[in-house]
Amino acid sequence: MDNKKILLFIQVILLLIPLNVYMWGDWMLVSVQWALFRYQQSPIGSSLILGYKDILYIVQGQTTGISNILAALFWTIGSVLLLIGLIITLFGWVNERSVFIKTASFFTFGGGVLFLLSALGRFMGGFSIPLGVPLILLIGWWMYQQKSEPEDDEDASLDEKTTGIG
Repeated sequence: MDNKKILLFIQVILLLIPLNVYMWGDWMLVSVQWALFRYQQSPIGSSLILGYKDILYIVQGQTTGISNILAALFWTIGSVLLLIGLIITLFGWVNERSVFIKTASFFTFGGGVLFLLSALGRFMGGFSIPLGVPLILLIGWWMYQQKSEPEDDEDASLDEKTTGIG
């Protein structure tokens, strides 16, 4: 299995691992958050909250307080960055170019930082345990450290033809 396939698989896995576990109040609200949704239990019942709904709650005025608003915004932007990193990795895999991996690493690492800031924002009034966030940061750093493989000989032969050097 080549390096680009492994990185693509890891990028998909990052969307499936739980990122944070939250508790508000005296265990009144317990929540587990993934990159694209959050599962929440409270005395009122259980909820599955998709990322875009958090933004709708802010727009409709149902979510107030700067820490809650920033936590929702950081989570949403972090999810978008993680998805962009996945798309760039997929694009690099389809086009068989490893130069896109370093670019994707910036988006992955940036998404991890925003998920960490989101966890800090949700920390108010309870606690937050970032389970998968350190893994995202580690994967982003690891992707950045990957060496670019030399591209196809086709590109090199094209350069030889146009410059006459070779």
